[in-house]
Amino acid sequence: MENITFEVTPYQDELQLLIDGRKAGYMSIKIDGRQLIVYYTKLDEEYEGHGYAKMLLDELVRYAEENDLLVDPECDFVRQQFENHPDRYRDIWHA
Repeated sequence: MENITFEVTPYQDELQLLIDGRKAGYMSIKIDGRQLIVYYTKLDEEYEGHGYAKMLLDELVRYAEENDLLVDPECDFVRQQFENHPDRYRDIWHA
């Protein structure tokens, strides 16, 4: 079974997805005051299509909620999820 962990880099420029200690994907982010901007989501090709992007999104949401941040979804994937599920993301969506 895979060991999946998440990590926000020290400069707060990436939310990383680590699988068995190896970086498998990330969200490019920037935290500016209470605003968390998500620029794009990138997964290594071998991990695409297996739900890992959704796991990253869930972790991003958890992080935003725990740190009282509002998410500005410039990333197409994140924006699409926010638009498709507005009730779920209403409290953290910086539209």
